[in-house]
Amino acid sequence: MKDEGPNNGPLTEQVLAWLVTAKGRATPITVDAHGHVDDAESADRLIPSGEE
Repeated sequence: MKDEGPNNGPLTEQVLAWLVTAKGRATPITVDAHGHVDDAESADRLIPSGEE
């Protein structure tokens, strides 16, 4: 099943923070409109702030 956002576009979430491990791996941490925090490990791509 593919996640889809409004108007059949990509589902987007804002990145709350980056979790950086001792080995240098960075994982984006997201928060949804309900305040639930999750990682974005399954994201197809990451879009910098201000770009859509």
